[in-house]
Amino acid sequence: MALELQDSTTSKRFNDNALSVADRAFRLLVTGPSPLSVDGRSIGHGVPSRLIDLGELKALLLGPQASDELKDAVWAHLVRRSRCDGRAWVIGCVGMAMPGLKNLASRTSQGCPVHVVDDIVSEMVTNFVAQLGRIDLDRPNILPRLLMWARKGALQVRARELASVELCGDLPEQMAMTGEPFLVLAEAVRCRVITSDEAKLINATRLEGQALRAYAARLGVPADRLYKRRRAAEARLARAIEEGQVSVSYDGPGSSFGG
Repeated sequence: MALELQDSTTSKRFNDNALSVADRAFRLLVTGPSPLSVDGRSIGHGVPSRLIDLGELKALLLGPQASDELKDAVWAHLVRRSRCDGRAWVIGCVGMAMPGLKNLASRTSQGCPVHVVDDIVSEMVTNFVAQLGRIDLDRPNILPRLLMWARKGALQVRARELASVELCGDLPEQMAMTGEPFLVLAEAVRCRVITSDEAKLINATRLEGQALRAYAARLGVPADRLYKRRRAAEARLARAIEEGQVSVSYDGPGSSFGG
């Protein structure tokens, strides 16, 4: 189920990332015979004194009558549950914040290449979840402060990607102009411009469009380290392409990245 963003073009860019996965998981948690619920008596502030599933509670907070005090009371309760009662409540918090997170994802990824969007959204959700364990619940505006941290993560990824583009230009386009992009990477490995692992990283996250953070998780490597490694490798590759060092016109073997 795609994120319900502002227009269909934007929505297509969010079809299968960390935020849409969390959205689907939240919908499953609030449907069925035993939806994830809170006792309204533990919230107060005019909330009905009965069990309220998070779907209903979410609608209540989005209503025009919801006061800032009510929102903070609800969020303080939800964050405490996420700290004590397991993963379902973490997903519940992400789902409750979904309208703000969707809007944030749309704004922070504006104008970014499609392959960058997943990394932006993943970092945004990661920062949001991390702050559930750290946020000061005695201060007001709990949700806005959580979203502030989520935005910080998203903008950090965006800045890294823009810096990479500024340094290396449109690398996939450069490779396509030189020859078949996969063969360009293989030739760069053969010429020792980049390593086999660097070629696999560029191929996966630039040409195949895999999210770098997900790729890093599969390797068990910090994402920040892979960002730096990719940026350095792409800078070398871009220079080699510009200088004519890398070409796919050779006849020898070796057109692979290795095992």
